[in-house]
This record gives sequence, structure tokens and C-alpha cells, in this order.
Amino acid sequence: MNEHFNVKTNSAIVKSAKIVHLCSAVIFLIAGMLLIFVPDFENSGSFRNILVGSASILIGIAGVYGYFSNDMYRLAFQLDFALGIFNVIFGILLIINPVQLSVLLPTAISVLTLLDGGNKSQMALEGQRFGIHKWYLVLLSAVVEIAVGIVLIILAYHELDVRVWMGVAMGVVGITNFWTTMYTVRIRENRQILSDK
Repeated sequence: MNEHFNVKTNSAIVKSAKIVHLCSAVIFLIAGMLLIFVPDFENSGSFRNILVGSASILIGIAGVYGYFSNDMYRLAFQLDFALGIFNVIFGILLIINPVQLSVLLPTAISVLTLLDGGNKSQMALEGQRFGIHKWYLVLLSAVVEIAVGIVLIILAYHELDVRVWMGVAMGVVGITNFWTTMYTVRIRENRQILSDK
């Protein structure tokens, strides 16, 4: 009875972490699309940074929360304790001081993109060992993230217009986080997989 209760509690934790992770991924994607398709959005620095900061906090909370859960493969959240703390701190700083940190936003987004790409690379390689069939698609997503992060940081270093590339980077992070979370987070209940969302 106690074991059944623990399994149900853990399943609820995994589900809630998964939902928060998916929501933050959608926010990242929306912010990225706004940067790409709405030029004036770049000028509204406070709103833009608050949106990015909120998404970072949500991703960080979901990662730390998910780290202590016990999803089926323990892939999606295994490295998210340290990365989650970083995201939360970055998000809070961005919200508290949005205007002053605007100049650092391209570099910060590129660093987040590179970190997430590295995280997904390890996830893909470990997923292969677990027998996840589409591990190579996770690895491909990670390579795309890393490539976009490198391009963004180079453009920012040379002080070129990075609005579109910031949007692309955020969109890639959002899409990659959404689909990998849906694909890799498995929920165990009574030793059976109830969901493969």
C-alpha cells in the first residue's frame, strides 16, 4: 500500500515537472517568434527581458523539481539540478534589472543555448544506451542548438544585429525542450508506463 502511494506521488511530481517544462518551452518559442517577426519587440527591452527571464525561471524550477523525480529513463532532468539553478538565478537577475542587462542578453541567450545543447547531447548518448529508438534525433537537435548558439555569440561579439538570431536561438531551445520532454519523460506507475507524452 505504501509503495503504491509512493509511486502515485512520484508520478504526480513527474507529471507536474513535465507540464512546467513544456510551458516554459512554449514561452521561449513565443518570445523567439516575437523577436523574429515583430521588429518593435526588440525595442521593448523590459517586456522582452521579463518574458525571457520568466521562461528561464520556469525551466530552472522544472529542471530542479524534475531532478528529484523518478521518470522512467531519468534522462530529461538528470543534469538539470545545476543548470536549473543557473536558469533561475539568470531569470531573476533579468527580471530585477531588465534594462541594464539588455546589452548582455544576446551573450546570455547564446550561453543558455550552448548549455542546453550540451545537455541534450549527453541525453541523446545515454538514451542510446537505454534503447530509445530516436536518440539520434535528440542528438541532431542538440547539434542544431550548439550551432545556433555559436553563430549568435560570434555575431554578438562583432556587435552585429542579432535580433533575428536571438529569436532563432530561443525558438530552437523552445522547440527542442518541448519535443524532447514529450519524448523522453516517461511516467512509471505500478511499474508500468502509463504515459509516453
